[in-house]
Amino acid sequence: MPPLENRELTIGLLKTVVDVISRRTSEVYAVVIIDRIIGELRKKYDFLRYIQIKIAQYWESVEIVNVESDINKVEQEKLNMFLVEFFKKLTESMDKSAGYYFIREIKENLPLNFESIMKKSGLDLDVLQLEYITEIKVLNKLKIENSEMLRIVLKVLFDILDIESDRKNAIQALNYIVTRLKTEYDFLEHVEINDVMYMQGTDVIIVSKNIDTVEQKKLGDLIQRILQETNRSLKEKGGHQFIERFRNRLTEDYLLKLEEIGVNLDVIQLTHEALVKQVIKSLVDVLSEASAQSYAVLAVDNALKKMDDRYSYLKYVKIDNTRYSEGINAISIPSGLNSVRSSEIGRAIQKIIESIAISLGDEAGQYFIERFAQHMGKTYLSRMEEMGVNLHMVQLKQNLLW
Repeated sequence: MPPLENRELTIGLLKTVVDVISRRTSEVYAVVIIDRIIGELRKKYDFLRYIQIKIAQYWESVEIVNVESDINKVEQEKLNMFLVEFFKKLTESMDKSAGYYFIREIKENLPLNFESIMKKSGLDLDVLQLEYITEIKVLNKLKIENSEMLRIVLKVLFDILDIESDRKNAIQALNYIVTRLKTEYDFLEHVEINDVMYMQGTDVIIVSKNIDTVEQKKLGDLIQRILQETNRSLKEKGGHQFIERFRNRLTEDYLLKLEEIGVNLDVIQLTHEALVKQVIKSLVDVLSEASAQSYAVLAVDNALKKMDDRYSYLKYVKIDNTRYSEGINAISIPSGLNSVRSSEIGRAIQKIIESIAISLGDEAGQYFIERFAQHMGKTYLSRMEEMGVNLHMVQLKQNLLW
């Protein structure tokens, strides 16, 4: 893959930036903001005199981005320094929610092969986005108090429930969840869901500042539980894409704060079907590392069949060995699986893993479980743990058997 000349790289990047910003605002706005930032950086990088940005509607037959070939003489390191600073200033100039996803959008809209070539030349957009997110986390770490975070979460949930049913039912649903969780999280005594229906100026959600002293991990655990309970309630009532609606109502500051205190929204979105498919694929993939793929599929299939009597729905789980090159698409799951209790799915998953690990013997079985956990990834593992799957207990049980 040949390296890009500076001119080709600069034109491709700037045109992509113009396109992405134009979709959010307008081409005029995109050109104005880019030209302003380049103008600010010209004193530091004299080679920017080779770059001109013009509004197409005012200039017939003229490219929006014009870069002179003299820029090819500039050292790659200096050009990269400019581009990093340019992206940082540009991202900071946007509103917060736009800035959070801006670099990712640039990456997704680049011309073919640009990203990989840029990485080889020392410009990594993934690193830039990570640095931006990290900076936001640092800046906002102490700004959002526990009481504010919990109040915002409950307020957003109330709004979603209110739209799904009505105000009265929304208040009752939140009251029920908060009251039930008080036995585990005593600091919920500082939260009030106000049932005064139509009094002007009365807040539905009242959260005392006393909650600011609660350990953040405990607050994160509570919020995770509240979201899970609400999600379950809405599913039973036909609610649709709850987590996406919840996520879209929060600014990036609050989303980052949730992540910081340990709340995982992706876990809540995972259906039983998606989880079981990923479990089966990971089991096959790990076994395939030390044996033929056909044997791995057969071993997992046999483990599933052993559970047929106790977990009848597993008999309808099929792995098509002839299509396994397609990965997860080769695994078919019965549609009714999502209605089975989470705890029952969890017990079935644990039994399947135990069965395969024991069949491999002590040392190979221990290694198999470790590799399986790596293949599953943090999000799926978190969901499994919520459903009662304990891989550590599987390893301990295997040690006792051997």
